Amino acid sequence: MKEKKAPMLKPGYQSTRKEYVAYCLFFLGQNLLWGYAGYIETFLTDIGIVAATAAAILIVPKIWDAVNDVLFGYIVDRHMFKNGQKFMPWVRIGTSAVGITTVALFAIPKDMTDTGKIVWFLVAYILFDLCYTILDAPAFAVTTVMTSNVQERTGIIAGGKLWSMVGGVVSTVIIPMIRPKLGWLTACIVFVAVSIILMIPMLFTVKERHSDEVLATENPTFKEMLKYLKSNKYLLFVLLAMLLLGLSSVEQKMAIYMGRICLGQESMATLVAGGVAVAVIAVCALVPTLSKKWDKFDVLCAGIAFAILMDLVCYFVGYSNLYVALVLIMLKCTGLGFWQVIIYMLIADTVEYGTYKSGTRAAGVTFSLQAFVAKLKNALIGSIVLMSLAAVHFVEGENAVQPAGVAEGVWGLFNLLPAAGFTLALIILLLFYKLRSKDVQTMSRYNNGEISREEAEELLGKRYGAPAK
Repeated sequence: MKEKKAPMLKPGYQSTRKEYVAYCLFFLGQNLLWGYAGYIETFLTDIGIVAATAAAILIVPKIWDAVNDVLFGYIVDRHMFKNGQKFMPWVRIGTSAVGITTVALFAIPKDMTDTGKIVWFLVAYILFDLCYTILDAPAFAVTTVMTSNVQERTGIIAGGKLWSMVGGVVSTVIIPMIRPKLGWLTACIVFVAVSIILMIPMLFTVKERHSDEVLATENPTFKEMLKYLKSNKYLLFVLLAMLLLGLSSVEQKMAIYMGRICLGQESMATLVAGGVAVAVIAVCALVPTLSKKWDKFDVLCAGIAFAILMDLVCYFVGYSNLYVALVLIMLKCTGLGFWQVIIYMLIADTVEYGTYKSGTRAAGVTFSLQAFVAKLKNALIGSIVLMSLAAVHFVEGENAVQPAGVAEGVWGLFNLLPAAGFTLALIILLLFYKLRSKDVQTMSRYNNGEISREEAEELLGKRYGAPAK
């Protein structure tokens, strides 16, 4: 027997301005918290854990992550709360717990044995990871039921990602300034408190809306979810591109190391982060406007191509002239703004495509896979950076003196890793991703019962095959 469906509203119902603002504030707060957690690699080496060991233990929790993300997505798609909601109750639960587990990550005593530090980290990280999944995947999935209008949904996602980037950039700028003064744990508590305050409005403002004409299965079985994933080839290509883009976006992870090693002092990381902030926030703000004039896929590809070019220019020009280096870093980091906003729009589009092709709506599984890839890349990028630092003979310790050649190695990592990863991602997108915005709107209209099967097939032609019966 299928579970009770949510209260239904007419197709085309739109969200409110108040919801949009609360959604943006939520992601601002969430990414202040996530930005601080992103410094876990530096924290581990600062408390004396060897870089190679830190790289290894960061990978271990991903075994659990691979299980909990997909399992949680299944639970979200199968479970309807008594209030008729599928996503927002999970966001409330996750928000309540993620702050505590974030603080636990940075509460490892420095005078503990290495074994004790590793065990503490693994337990804290696994709990943090679980809590983050519980709030993150549903927070993205809820956009698919806030409105059935694809253009409006694009604007909501763009707004959320814009402010998430602001949160990440603010973290990158402020942490190098306050962390040395407050210490890792106290600074973490401050960041977590501010983050939770910003996240609270969404918990009581955002509404879920489910069309009473939806043709897809609202509570799919495990078999139906597998059918959905099997038919949703574009989701797999987007997730692969997202992983490659994420693994090669090493700028934030390298900021403190580059400030300390290439530019002479940790506070220089603030200048680098400030330059990146200007570029990334400007691009994020422009994406919704650009996506109205051109297809968002074309905007993404153009942005990635420009970033690749600037990565190469930045590498060969070098860092001897601080001001020139900062300008080039700003230009090369525009790629971060493009992909970190638009890739999430494409994932939302694949929900409509998967629903159209399979007859099953599995937004929970889709965005749980997105959350898994996001966390996987975050863990792997840290390990990649640490192993790469080890390869250029980086010496651990907050005030360690680095041997000759390390500065050049760090600069190479900062520019050539992004160039290589962005190139691979661009090739995959150009060759295999064919979904376009106007067609997604047609699929959404069909999925929500606004047009018939025949009308959908006429509008889409034979580009995507016939919809599920």
